[in-house]
Amino acid sequence: MKTATISRKIHKWIFLIIGVQALLWTLSGFYMVVMDLDFIHGDHLVRNLHEPLPTTSTELFPTEALIREGTGVKSVQLKSIRKKLFYVVRDSDGKHLLDAHSGIEISPLDRQTAIALAEYHYSGDFPANSAELITQNPPSEIQFRPLPLWRVNFDDRYGTSLYIDPNTGALATRRHDYWRAFDFFWMLHIMDYKERDNIHNPLLLAAALFSLVSVLAGLVLLFYSFGKRRAANPRQQRETTA
Repeated sequence: MKTATISRKIHKWIFLIIGVQALLWTLSGFYMVVMDLDFIHGDHLVRNLHEPLPTTSTELFPTEALIREGTGVKSVQLKSIRKKLFYVVRDSDGKHLLDAHSGIEISPLDRQTAIALAEYHYSGDFPANSAELITQNPPSEIQFRPLPLWRVNFDDRYGTSLYIDPNTGALATRRHDYWRAFDFFWMLHIMDYKERDNIHNPLLLAAALFSLVSVLAGLVLLFYSFGKRRAANPRQQRETTA
């Protein structure tokens, strides 16, 4: 009986403490399970992600000259952006976007160019309604992305934002309200309220440990509950027979 009393107290008090978190685990887990990951990734919001190189009769600027004139050039990539050819040169100073025919650097991209690129990649019918160059203090949805980035927003039912790299013209990532909700629920689920990526944080480990202790205490109570029923049944049978 003493074991049952102790187990009952442990079970009750621990769940009084972590009951809210247990509910959050259930709600967040439900959202993350029912939502399609391709939808969360925003695959339906973008297009023109893999653009083939167009044929051209105009001579390209020689890559040897790019390497010779650059500072510690590490790589030179030829790419197509809106059916035009560009070089992405990576050197000791970072990445640069150059016209592939003239060799003239056109990065960093200005606001109008970033909007045009975002609308080129956006699969919806709405025009961009705002654009912001983020150089510091990024929102949590891009906290690990290298800056700077242009954030171009669309006033659709998803709350879509496309992020354009001003140095390469690449679509860095896309975000929308369902992704933001997923990220919020993920934060609640793993209990990492700062970085939102550490599943081994002490708070989560402690909550999981207390939950395990409470479940074990509940199993002890279940064992004693069935034990009482088995003990009561023979007495009831004797009373009925008498």
